[in-house]
Amino acid sequence: MGNRKKVKSKEFADYKKTPKSLEDPEGYLKKHPVWAFQRCDLEHERWSLLNCDTFYEDIMDKLSSYEGMTWAEIQSASGGKTKGTNNHFAYISKLDKEAQKRAMELHLDVDELFSLRLTGTLRLYGILENGIFSIIWYDQNHEIYPLKNR
Repeated sequence: MGNRKKVKSKEFADYKKTPKSLEDPEGYLKKHPVWAFQRCDLEHERWSLLNCDTFYEDIMDKLSSYEGMTWAEIQSASGGKTKGTNNHFAYISKLDKEAQKRAMELHLDVDELFSLRLTGTLRLYGILENGIFSIIWYDQNHEIYPLKNR
C-alpha cells in the first residue's frame, strides 16, 4: 500500500509554434469590394421604393464604379455638406429606432453596419466583412442614420 509512485507530469509549451494563418483585421482595406445581396432585408419598406430604372441607375452603376477602388479608397472618399467621409461604419445603437428594432429582429450579430453613400442622400447599409459588403438596407433619404445621431 505504501509503495505508490507519484506520477509527475510536466507540460511544456512549444514557443516556436506560430499560427497557420495570421489575419490582419484591416487587411480588407487592400481588397476590392465584393457585393453580396443574400442578406437584403427585402421586407424593409424602403426597398419597395425601388423600380428597375432606379436600381440600375442609382445602385448598380455606383457599385460598378466602386469595384475599381480598394476599401481604403472607398472609406477615405470625402465630400458632401459636412465634408466628412462619405462611407463609414455606423453603430447600430446610433441608427434610428426603427432600424435598431429591425436589426434585433434580423439577429444581426454585429455592433455596427457600414454606410455606403451612392448619391447625395442615397445610402446602402450592410455588413462589411473581409472585403465583402453584405447589403441589408436601401435608404433613399439618409433616414436610417440621421446626421443628428453622429
